Amino acid sequence: MILTQFAQPTVDPIAALVRDTRLERHAEPALLENLQIEVTLNGGLAMVETKRTYRNNGEKPIEALLTVPVPVHAAFFGLTAKIGDRLLEGQAQASEEARETYEEAIDTGKSAVLHEELLRGVHMISAANVMPGTVMEVTTRWAETLRCEGNRGRLRIPLTVGDVYGTSGLADSDEMTSGGPVPAAFLSIRHDAEGVSLSDGELRSCGDGSQAAKVPSNAPIDLEVDGWRAGVVQGQAYDGRHVSLRIEPCEGDGEDLDLAVLVDHSGSMASQCSGPASIEGVSKHHAVRRGLRDLAKELRTADRLSLWEFDHECSAVGQGRQVRPEQFGMLVSRLAEPNGGTEIGRALDQVLARSGAADILLITDGLSYELDVQRYAREGHRVFVVLVGEDSLEARVGHLAAVTGGDTHFTFGSDIARTLRAALRGLRSGHAMRPEGDTASVPKHVATMRGNAKIEACWADKSEQSEREPVSAAVAAFASGLALSSATEEVAMRLAIGEGLVTHLTSLVLVDQAGERSEELPVTRKIGLPTPRTAAAQSPFGASGQSLAHAQGVCFSVAPDRGAIDCSMHEEAVADIADWSTPPR
Repeated sequence: MILTQFAQPTVDPIAALVRDTRLERHAEPALLENLQIEVTLNGGLAMVETKRTYRNNGEKPIEALLTVPVPVHAAFFGLTAKIGDRLLEGQAQASEEARETYEEAIDTGKSAVLHEELLRGVHMISAANVMPGTVMEVTTRWAETLRCEGNRGRLRIPLTVGDVYGTSGLADSDEMTSGGPVPAAFLSIRHDAEGVSLSDGELRSCGDGSQAAKVPSNAPIDLEVDGWRAGVVQGQAYDGRHVSLRIEPCEGDGEDLDLAVLVDHSGSMASQCSGPASIEGVSKHHAVRRGLRDLAKELRTADRLSLWEFDHECSAVGQGRQVRPEQFGMLVSRLAEPNGGTEIGRALDQVLARSGAADILLITDGLSYELDVQRYAREGHRVFVVLVGEDSLEARVGHLAAVTGGDTHFTFGSDIARTLRAALRGLRSGHAMRPEGDTASVPKHVATMRGNAKIEACWADKSEQSEREPVSAAVAAFASGLALSSATEEVAMRLAIGEGLVTHLTSLVLVDQAGERSEELPVTRKIGLPTPRTAAAQSPFGASGQSLAHAQGVCFSVAPDRGAIDCSMHEEAVADIADWSTPPR
């Protein structure tokens, strides 16, 4: 479906009827009560621990399914669950084996949790046999380096996402959905930097040396880190070897630009550029144009750029030829207003065929699945991505940047010029950002560039093995994550299982062997992500339109000039929809 121009937003009647029927029948899914997010910053490495608390308020055991957006480059390395007074630790297995372990637990009535990668940048957490009246706490961990601007760094923790154009190829039960509960979210931070601040909120100091805040769970958590300590952080690998991770900023002020700038002007780019430092009424697209005009003033005389724009089609702005910086600034004012769908793949095809540029800078909110990542990895062009808006999705485009040797940067609010400058520093580096090193058997050394930082991991001889602290495990997990892309599948599998990583090859699973067993199969409930707080400004149907777009079993569109729909004849069918469970996998 292509959204063109819509009349005044209205409340969608079918979405409202489904919601009200669920409430009347007490058919709400297992409640995700709250999120506790703990961030530990050690040098340029961040470890993020997220605890999700589920409560089954129903009368039957439940399997709760939650599909979440995650950072593309993060290393996911930990899974624990607290059920009653039992604390269980997840184990890494080959993906199919982990799924079998989880399904067998369901069949035998045992509680179990499975954390798996569905797509690069999209994970699923499944909790089976959550018994009536039971509270289950599920904790996941991941590690990622900061995105650097000298001694300043940025970190984004995604919590939800906007409507995504196209089809993901996932099963219905695995798709990301929205319209779910908006649980309380609590953030706690420990760091060794000069200072850390929330881009949208205030941190308060706690007596234990940490900083904390209550944050919205329907928007990403964006952190600004001042005076982070470049250098080496230490860890211990699963096999007892010492691991050192060196992280240092790289300004990348070397090479001249040979660049095609590709700007998204699909319908979603007309929504307000909400978030910190945003100006009321400024759309994503308007903020992009302003950022590009500012950027044009900082280009070098020898830089050569062409400008392109796309929705469901792609066209050159001007003649599509590369121009000098002063001419580029004039082209920016000719960018058309947002309209249409988001065909990123088709746009890349046009630019690659016609521009002749060495690199591509893609500016988008990433809300599209229409992209064959592996095909573009073979084209030999670096793709750098600037993601616009707090409802953006890193999954497909972030993966594209990773496999082409490019990089991804996020905008915080409407200050896009700053993010564009960071992207250009990476483009000027002239180096491929794919990890390279000695990983043929067991890793010894791997290096890359990411987020305008030089990252180097080294494994030394075995040291005296001891119980690993979480930060030590985070260092080893992240280092191993770097090594996976250049390792053989056999080595990658061994590394991922050893470090307990969630990857395309492996998942984490745990089973409660000692707890109460269910005598019946659980009712499967899909827990939607919170509807992004920007949804009312995006959706033609207001905030409820977001829920409708992902409602299971409901798929239709309404022309903008149609008014409200008479749903009286469909009440029985909608009541059935409210009772539907996710089909068995």
